[in-house]
Order: sequence, then structure tokens, then C-alpha cells
Amino acid sequence: MTVQTKQQQLKEIEYQEKMLNNLKKWMRNLIILSSIGVVIAYWALNLQKGLPYQMIGVIGVILAAVSVVFCAVTGLAFKNGKANVEKIIHLVE
Repeated sequence: MTVQTKQQQLKEIEYQEKMLNNLKKWMRNLIILSSIGVVIAYWALNLQKGLPYQMIGVIGVILAAVSVVFCAVTGLAFKNGKANVEKIIHLVE
């Protein structure tokens, strides 16, 4: 392995770790968003009466479900990205 290639791989590791940190932030935000969706759904469906509140409750349930799905996809991307960084580190050593 040449010095230039090793430097490029070290830059790639640094870049991918930065992107993994971004994925962590997205996961945190999606978990918060799903929690907000659950709270809205509970408030609207159980504590309030009337059709407008039922629609708000359904929107809260949908928000929570979509957030959980996106969080799972983001978690899978994080797992695969972390494995990729480990492979690059192994190649550099």
C-alpha cells in the first residue's frame, strides 16, 4: 500500500465517522419525534372527544409509526457503516 493510498483511506475513515455521528443525531431526533407522536396520539384519542381530535390522534399514530420505521432504517445504516469503517481500519493496519 502506498503512502498516498493510506492517507486517502485515513481521510475516508474520518469522513465516514463524521457521517456515522450524523446518523446518531438522526436516530436521536427520530426517537424524540416518535415519542412526540405517541404523546399526541394518547392525548387526542384518550383524553379528548370529537372527530377533529380523532384525526389528530391518527396523525400522531402515523407520525410515531413512520418515525420508528425510519429509526430502524437509520440503525441499519449505522450498523453497516460501522462495519465498513472497521473493514477500512483493518485494511490500513
